[in-house]
This record gives sequence, C-alpha cells and structure tokens, in this order.
Amino acid sequence: MKQRIRFIINPISGVGKKNILPNLISRYIDETIFEYDIVYTEFRRHATELAKNAVTEGIDIVCAVGGDGSVNEVGIALINTNTSLAILPTGSGNGLARHLNLSLKLKKAIKNLNKASKSSIDTVKIDNRHFIGVAGFGFDALVAAKFDQYHTRGFLSYAKLVIREFRNFKGISIRVNNEEYLDNLLFCTFANASQFGNGFIISPKSDINDGSFEIVCIKNPSFFGFIFLLIRSYLGTIDKSNYFSSIKVHQATIETPETKAHIDGEPVTFNSNSLALNCQSNSLSVLINN
Repeated sequence: MKQRIRFIINPISGVGKKNILPNLISRYIDETIFEYDIVYTEFRRHATELAKNAVTEGIDIVCAVGGDGSVNEVGIALINTNTSLAILPTGSGNGLARHLNLSLKLKKAIKNLNKASKSSIDTVKIDNRHFIGVAGFGFDALVAAKFDQYHTRGFLSYAKLVIREFRNFKGISIRVNNEEYLDNLLFCTFANASQFGNGFIISPKSDINDGSFEIVCIKNPSFFGFIFLLIRSYLGTIDKSNYFSSIKVHQATIETPETKAHIDGEPVTFNSNSLALNCQSNSLSVLINN
C-alpha cells in the first residue's frame, strides 16, 4: 500500500527554487511508494495549520520544504501523532537537516526519501512553545531577529551580520535551576540538536534522541576571542573553548530579564522572565537516510 506524503512548501525559502520544486518532486519521487500532493504556505505559521490538517486527514508523512523555521512550523503539529516529518532543506541555515545528515542538494534529498527510514527524536517544550533543534537568549536571538529582516541570505550574509552586530552587543544574565546568576554571557542556548545552521556547531555532543538537551552558556569574549569562537564553532570544537560551559538536563527552569529569544532560528518574544523547559522524549517521528 502506498504511503501518502504531503509537501508543504515555503515559497519564500530558497530563492529561485519555488518554480522548479514541483518538477523535481514529480521527477524523482517514487510513485510506486508514495502518493503525493503539494501545498504552499501563504503566511507565517500557515505551515502549522496545513500540517494539522494533514494529520486530521491521516496523511502518513508531511515534508517541510524550507528552512529551520518551516521545519519547526510543520514539526510542532506532528508531535505525538502517527504522522512523520520529512525535510527538503531549502533554507539558508538548515541546522536540523545538517544535524540529521540530510542532503542539502534537492535532487538527492528527494531521491533519499524513497529509501528513508523512520526514527523517533526528542522535542523540547519551552513555556507554551516547542523547538526541535535549538532555541535561546542573547546574541543568537539578536542575530535571528536581524537576519529575519535581511533580503539576502546565505553564509556570507550571515557571517557579515554576526561580526557587525557583535561590536555593539552587551552581555546578558541568566539563572538556571535557581543557581547563581551567570552574568555577561554572549548567549545561552538550549540545544536539542548540535547546531544553529550554516555549519556553526554550538553543542557538538548533543544527541537528538537521548531524552535530554544541553544548556550551553558562552561568556562574552573580546572581539578576537569572538573570531576564535566562530572558527571553533565551524570546526565543531567550541566545547574546547574556555568561554564554553554546558549542562545536560531533561528539564530546567530559566530566569532572565531578557524577553527576546529565538526558537529554531525564528525570533520570538516571551511574556515571562521565568520559563520552564521540558524534554519530550521520542515525541516526533522523522525520516532519516538509510
């Protein structure tokens, strides 16, 4: 019996790819395995609504075609359901796709769906929201908000933005599980997966199906220290830096005067200065490469 798969395409993600995607899907998806259809998002969080509709219809797999924000919008609708998440990464960062070792080349990514297997991964609830890859406060949240307003995408645009914004950034303070406040932090990241995207690895040891997540705190460095942090992050060795500290938790309480944050790279604002985080083990079924 064929599996039903629905592709939810973010037409804004992946400049120039919107018009070729249906042809690529038609050409490379195996229709002896799948019965497929395609829908497009029209506004923010529309993908969540479309994914919920797919669950109601009994669709077997929903494929998010976009970046980490699109993956989050689709994925949160599939948590604790019988519908699996697939990913065709067309975003600028593609952090979760990179963590899962999915191909970033569309032709190959579509072909890989034909022989993919299903695996259960964790998600993390933060306040009344969920994230799949990473979330956090501080410099990464600032960059997410600024990058969201950019008209140009890609690694170079991201790198230029990061370096420019660092010069004016003032550190944040945060308290974890009622311990002493940690002051002058560059950021505090909650890492279910290992990276932000664009190859920047923030938590090299993060395992997305171990029933826990890492709270990573980076001390605010000098400019040259910051450059070395970027290099270490890109090389996957940031955990060797003296600026780095992390703890592995299943749940945690966070207190911070900050309200601006990001969830899977999308800027958000919280209404409370105290937030509860809980790992939801094996709560999301995803398609991975065999």
